[in-house]
Amino acid sequence: MQPQPAKPPSVKASSSDYEMVITRLTIDKLGVKLYDSVSAVVAELIANSYDADARDVRVSLPLNTELAHRVHGKVEDRGHQIQIVDDGHGMAPEEAIEHYLKVGKDRRAAGGSGAYSRELRRPVMGRKGIGKLAPFGICRSVEVLSSGGPKTEQGYLTTHFVMEYDSIVQASEEPARFAPGPLDRKYRPTHGTTIRLQDFQPKRVPNEETFHRQLARRFVFARPDFRVLVQDNSASSVHERVLDPMDIPVLESTKIDVSTRPVPGPEGESLPVRGWLALARNAYQNEEMAGVRIYARGKIVATTRDFERPAGFTGEFSMRSYLVGMVEAEWLDEDAGDDLIRTDRQGILWESDRGRALREWGARLIREIASISREPQRERKRQIFLERSSLEAVAKERFADLEVRTAALDLGKRIGGFAAEDELSDGTYVEDLREVILSLAPHKALIDAFAEFAKRTGAEGATIQSIAELFGKARVAEMASYAQLASERVRAITELEKIVDVEADEAQLQDLIARAPWLVEPTWTVISTNQGLKNFKREFEKYWKKEHHSEVVLAIGHETKRPDFTLVEIGGLLHIVEIKRAGHAFDDDDCLRLLNYAEAFDTFLDQNPEIKVHFPRGYMIDLVADSENVKQPNNRRALKELRDNQRLKRVTWAEFLSRTRKAHEALLDVRDRVEAIAGSRKK
Repeated sequence: MQPQPAKPPSVKASSSDYEMVITRLTIDKLGVKLYDSVSAVVAELIANSYDADARDVRVSLPLNTELAHRVHGKVEDRGHQIQIVDDGHGMAPEEAIEHYLKVGKDRRAAGGSGAYSRELRRPVMGRKGIGKLAPFGICRSVEVLSSGGPKTEQGYLTTHFVMEYDSIVQASEEPARFAPGPLDRKYRPTHGTTIRLQDFQPKRVPNEETFHRQLARRFVFARPDFRVLVQDNSASSVHERVLDPMDIPVLESTKIDVSTRPVPGPEGESLPVRGWLALARNAYQNEEMAGVRIYARGKIVATTRDFERPAGFTGEFSMRSYLVGMVEAEWLDEDAGDDLIRTDRQGILWESDRGRALREWGARLIREIASISREPQRERKRQIFLERSSLEAVAKERFADLEVRTAALDLGKRIGGFAAEDELSDGTYVEDLREVILSLAPHKALIDAFAEFAKRTGAEGATIQSIAELFGKARVAEMASYAQLASERVRAITELEKIVDVEADEAQLQDLIARAPWLVEPTWTVISTNQGLKNFKREFEKYWKKEHHSEVVLAIGHETKRPDFTLVEIGGLLHIVEIKRAGHAFDDDDCLRLLNYAEAFDTFLDQNPEIKVHFPRGYMIDLVADSENVKQPNNRRALKELRDNQRLKRVTWAEFLSRTRKAHEALLDVRDRVEAIAGSRKK
């Protein structure tokens, strides 16, 4: 049976003070600590308006703005204001005193203002009676101006007071009293409530799109009789934008309607839910779209990316990067029974009986979505890889044989679908994977030819022609492998010659060495970047920043920032390549910098034995510099010690180029002849 509408409280004109009994600890725990973002605070005030039967709520605030800033340890307010205005039934003074200013009073319990709104019979969102403290998470002054109660000839009786943070957070448990404002107990022609926030903490209001997302995710807008309009009061425009529900593009083939999937609860209960779960079309673009939002009474109560499943389950990465949805579970916030929602309404009690039931229900759905999404995910990764790697275009440029190109594309589709999804945005990873595929393509074409040969010889026997075709494919595979290696090395050497000729800066040289480390030592043939090298790079960069409060960039591939060193691991020895431009003399400043890094390398490796074990032969600094001009005796001794301990080796650019050219003499001769022929044809 539907409960009867709550009667508006009787209103008596009284001189009672507006007061609140509260301790400093309560304010800190229930206001400042729980609601530390602008959107969270505004959402609480919107919920109050909804419960007050408002049809329109207007939020005015300065978007994309710092509300206050800290100068010399002190907070300086910038004079901004956030205002929430609604057309709800409002509060007369006695109602504010009896209900609004009673912190922690359960509005749905006996003596409260009811579990349903007064006029529109909405299931109210509020329950714990602490939402009015939310603004103190971002500001120190909250003005309340509300007109309500029975309509009289003069209009609606008005409540007006200002809650000051400093007046509330006092050590005593005496009531915090708020003096009436100039409009208090006067009449206004319309009912409704205005909340003004001022005197802010150093908080930032995000830009328009982010703020709308943050606010929209907190509510289910299922009622046509409720609107939220947002206006940027820092702009000259008076444009208001209606807050719309979140719209997340999903893979429709993975979408599950949960309305027919009730949660099996304890003691044989069947707990109804509404909503859906699916995989997003793209990985999370922002924090607001991440995970499954769980609602009760139209307001968010939790967000989960995995329904609290422990790490290591099948499809974990995809679920935690793509799983989205919205689930309405009214039984999480029933008027009677246990309260299953955390105080900040950002989590539920997962260890409760119903919480565990919801967790197990969600785990089953995750397994189902993982199963039906496997092929769509692979297809998506396949397309991402083919697009970002330009595999088809590069294969066409590199291989004249159509069947080898076809084999490359087929391999790309297969391997790309199983690629590490989180690394497909890494250009180096995609390029390395493409090169592996192109290296394998001629051999796959050969294997395909063997299969075709076996099929044909099984039916009609081997012919001279079929054997010749098979050996032709083998030759193609062999020559393609050699040609690819030769082409890559010639391109790198040619690029190196050009860079040295123009005396380019170290950044270009470091980038080239990261891509072709064999230029430093022709015997270096790095198959791939191993995990030990990646760990060293990542952890040493963090260590250096912590110790020296500056950044160092170590390159193991292409870097967007200018690298300081290039790392190569050969046979258990970590090579740290330091390059100075052609003609540069390695001087005392360079020496001090290098010695600081050498000391840091030693200390870091000693402090991190789990990383050091990957380099049993230690490390070597490979310095490429034309000459030395180190004058300080201490620096000279330190350099000698590094050399004596086989921690430093220097080569000049002349030696560097000579050694590289000699090792690849035959390839360069072919290049020079081809260029000469091409030049003569142009003439």
